[in-house]
Amino acid sequence: MSTNSHSVVDPKISAPFFGSDAIAALLRSTQVPFIAINPGASFRGLHDSIVNFLGNRQPQLLLTLHEAQAVAIAHGYAKVTGQPLAVVLHANVGLMNAVMAIYDAWVDRVPMLILGATGSVDAARRRPWIEWIHTSRDQAALVRHFVKWDDQPASLPAALESIVRAWLITRTAPCAPVYICLDVDIQEREIPGCTEAAALPVPLLSNYALPTQPRPAESDLVTAAKLLEQAQKPLILVGRHLRGNEQWSRRIQFAEATGAAVICDLKCGVGFPNPHPQFVGAPAQYLDTESITALDAADVIVSLDWPDLAGLLASRPDQGKNARVIVVSADERLHNGWSFDHFGLPRSELRIPVPADVLVTELLPRLKRRSRASWYRKSTKPQSTAASGPITLTDLARAFEKARGDELICLTRVPFGWPEHLTRFDSALDCIGYDGGGGIGSTPGLTVGAALALKGSGRLPVAILGDGDLLMGSQALWTAAAERLPALFIINNNHSFYNDVEHQERVAARRGRPVGNSHIGMSISEPQIDLPGLARAHGLQSFGPIKKREDLDKSLADALQMARQGATVLLDVDIPPGLPSAPAKAN
Repeated sequence: MSTNSHSVVDPKISAPFFGSDAIAALLRSTQVPFIAINPGASFRGLHDSIVNFLGNRQPQLLLTLHEAQAVAIAHGYAKVTGQPLAVVLHANVGLMNAVMAIYDAWVDRVPMLILGATGSVDAARRRPWIEWIHTSRDQAALVRHFVKWDDQPASLPAALESIVRAWLITRTAPCAPVYICLDVDIQEREIPGCTEAAALPVPLLSNYALPTQPRPAESDLVTAAKLLEQAQKPLILVGRHLRGNEQWSRRIQFAEATGAAVICDLKCGVGFPNPHPQFVGAPAQYLDTESITALDAADVIVSLDWPDLAGLLASRPDQGKNARVIVVSADERLHNGWSFDHFGLPRSELRIPVPADVLVTELLPRLKRRSRASWYRKSTKPQSTAASGPITLTDLARAFEKARGDELICLTRVPFGWPEHLTRFDSALDCIGYDGGGGIGSTPGLTVGAALALKGSGRLPVAILGDGDLLMGSQALWTAAAERLPALFIINNNHSFYNDVEHQERVAARRGRPVGNSHIGMSISEPQIDLPGLARAHGLQSFGPIKKREDLDKSLADALQMARQGATVLLDVDIPPGLPSAPAKAN
């Protein structure tokens, strides 16, 4: 491979130089700002090179308390920036710890550079005991079904080429994590004949161009424009999308040019402003009445990378047979025979295999009408609440919107059942969606990654998450406090894994068995967990538990103010499950 003609490290550092020094120098040239780690001896060589060769800057090691949270932090960073962070996972055991988080990132289609490590592949060079149990044949097999590409190079030149290739692959749409396993010997072996840092065999990244985005065929653009011109009741479904201001503005122009109603998938984030008169809703799990009405009435449906389009169309009385459907997605390039995140195969009149935002950019100039009256009329939903008593999810939503005011926020999570019509989404980063794979315990790490990306921007990351989600991912809190990251965690504390309570109620009801036993094996009580105490133990500021409506406004205002001043804050809000504002819904 072509290599640098200039040094990317301090030239005063003297020989000898090692394989991990060249790998560290290459990582610096990618300009990745952080490497999230939980320490491990299998990458002790690379660890030393980052700290003592690069001075722990550009990139900086980001210490986490668990490998799953290292991956989740990189996931949250990518959701905000669209760019990958690096993660290093220790041997087979660290990779096993991170498996679910990698799957979440895969399903969410985010870029991520994951470096693994292993004890010496050459058995004659292994240290006794520990390097034997931390060495596996084909270690990447643990995650191969849900990474975009993997490799285990056998030499330093091959390792450097693998990292360059992985860096290109993970950033090429559709994005997904990549994994490279580095033999400890490659890291720790001295580079022969290398007497100065400038001579390190580091590939020059400018020699390896990122592929350009594919463009839609001319015939597809003509057909799509014609279908939309003929439509009487067009509907745009906004699924996976880019979060830049330009893409946000183009989606608004697209809707206005076609007169289409717009539904967003909250799991993918809200990619269209909900104050806009053409916005219908942003369901996360179940369609609300307005979304059902708009979906059923639509005669032309444009799916902008909506994840489960077949499932959505199946909810129409005609199963979607009478709608003319345009499917826009490049996602099929990642579909494989192991994971069913490809969902059902939707019927379509036109299928355009490019990223959704590319299609919007290319199609806009071809639409004859630059503004068209929408067929959709937004209804006004009733606004009422009690002044006192136990807190409901609706109470929390109203109080949060009041306390938030005009400040910039980034919602990294809202719970299922959240009344999204009470929350204002009017910019590209107001809501970045869920975790992709539905892995409980992901939100704390995702929020810390978002906070890392947003630090200094004036936009505050806020997670409104369940107590179970927090408890399964609480290790991420320490990293937020250690890095002095402004963030707010609002806990929807129902003292239960309540989503599964509803499942048990449905099963028991169908079988004619006692529904009242649904809390068994679900309730997080007796003893209840002191969540504010847990937060303080990790270095956070905390409030609560808040149990009464009359205390909610002040507590939210105080927590938001403290977070805006630079603290990582947790607010524990007690919300008894099953209250009328958040009824259980049948599948």
